Amino acid sequence: MARGGPDGVLMIQVAVTVENEPIVPEPATEEAAGAVGSVITTAQDWVELAKWTIPAGKVGELKEILIISEDYARTYAKITIGDITWCNNWSPTSSMPLIFEDLKLSAGQEVIVEIKVTDTVDIEVNAIIVGKEIGL
Repeated sequence: MARGGPDGVLMIQVAVTVENEPIVPEPATEEAAGAVGSVITTAQDWVELAKWTIPAGKVGELKEILIISEDYARTYAKITIGDITWCNNWSPTSSMPLIFEDLKLSAGQEVIVEIKVTDTVDIEVNAIIVGKEIGL
């Protein structure tokens, strides 16, 4: 019996559907993905810091986003996932990762991290988007 499955079930297999084709996640169909970015800026309007676009024929899984700033008190972040602005004018207080586990994204969707600062003194800000792409 499979762990947590009904009696008589030997194995439960989960598949991700990519363009109407079920794909069982395994090492041959998965690859690490995401983006990294770094800027030194005084921009008081949004500046793109990192962007990950899911390629055609793939499904993306967003794992986490990490923002590292030289001065958190002067840093504001905007995170867009797909068509949703997940946060806007958020001032992170540390390099705490934002955990999304396995948030599924379709081909063509984007994860965008933008930042702006509160004054005209240069600060360095870095972002890491950690994900996975599944598909043949």
